[in-house]
Amino acid sequence: MATTIHRFAVGGAAAFVPLAIAAVVSPAISRAAECGAGTVFDAASNTCVVAEAPPPPPPPPWNGPTPYVSVSICAPIPFVALCAGI
Repeated sequence: MATTIHRFAVGGAAAFVPLAIAAVVSPAISRAAECGAGTVFDAASNTCVVAEAPPPPPPPPWNGPTPYVSVSICAPIPFVALCAGI
């Protein structure tokens, strides 16, 4: 009779060991993977750190006038083309 009780006790303990391991390990795993918005998980420190900001967008293309000023002048001399520009 003692052997039968011993077998049931060992079998019952063996049935509860996986449940106890799952109850201890699963909260630790789920807690480590959750980070808020704007943060990422850092495995080295086992914490959530602020994510790097994305690079700024490129400036829009220029559709206006050319950014330099050109001035030219021509002297009204007959039969001679005399022009100067800056």
